[in-house]
Amino acid sequence: MVGFSTGGQNISTQFGMPLYGIPDGLPPFTGNTFWVDGTNGSDGNTGGPQDPFKTLSQAQTACLAGNNDVVYFTGTFSPAATFVWSKNNTHLVGLAINPFATPLISVASVAATSGAFSPLVNVTATGCIFQNFSVLSGINQAATQVAWAEAGGSNTYIDVNINQIGHATAGAQAGNRALTLASANNFFQNCVIGNDAIVRATGTNSNVTILAGTGTTIFRQCLFPMWSSVAANTFIVAATATLTGNVILDQCILTNNIQGAGYVANTQAFSISATAGGILLLTPSTVVAGATILNTGGTGPVYASIAAAVAAGGQAVKAT
Repeated sequence: MVGFSTGGQNISTQFGMPLYGIPDGLPPFTGNTFWVDGTNGSDGNTGGPQDPFKTLSQAQTACLAGNNDVVYFTGTFSPAATFVWSKNNTHLVGLAINPFATPLISVASVAATSGAFSPLVNVTATGCIFQNFSVLSGINQAATQVAWAEAGGSNTYIDVNINQIGHATAGAQAGNRALTLASANNFFQNCVIGNDAIVRATGTNSNVTILAGTGTTIFRQCLFPMWSSVAANTFIVAATATLTGNVILDQCILTNNIQGAGYVANTQAFSISATAGGILLLTPSTVVAGATILNTGGTGPVYASIAAAVAAGGQAVKAT
């Protein structure tokens, strides 16, 4: 193990890259390194590994946009208003063994009956890496609540758990979403986007909403869970003229909690407008469970790639 200075320095002793408690597969960040401990830190500290900040807000303030800085954090961060990640090429990595554990970006109390704001996190920066942490939104208030908004573009998400429903009241709201997309060239891998622990009743909602400005995005080996008692719920929604590229689901699992009390199969897995502007493509290893069909009447551009004994090795067919 490489030792670290206790004098408040925020750069490690080898290439600026901390070497303990860090998830595998990360590049050697070349910028400054800051640390956040939501339990034991203080925003009066320097942000070093021995004297971490308390909040992600303070850590982002210390970062330099475009400098390839990285923030490592543990504990829970509960913003009082939408937390905007706005500095380009600035990365956020949780110090946990899996994305279901802390560190956590969360509402302060899922039982709260007032004070809802949406989204919980809004990413307006580009070129960022987000890895190995959980997000929890959705309090006991009948209001639109989105957990994570991706509006920057060219961002990478690895092992991030975006949970949109902390309370059943939130799960019953039509505007409830785990993720909204309004940018291009994003990549999601091994992420969990949605929730199947709390039933979605009364109001209709989805795991993901594709908004205007969304370009090509890849979801690889991601899980989209839900527990629905309303047939109109969907996994992904895209309205008219929202896509400027393609959304690809590669080796993903989209599953409704079939064994949950009050379970009702979704009428359709996706609600993609026939004039969405792009297509939704499912690779052969993508699994959809708990929906009657993929897209109502095949009116929207949803394609499923199927294995075929042809020279090209496969083909894409419009799905119904």
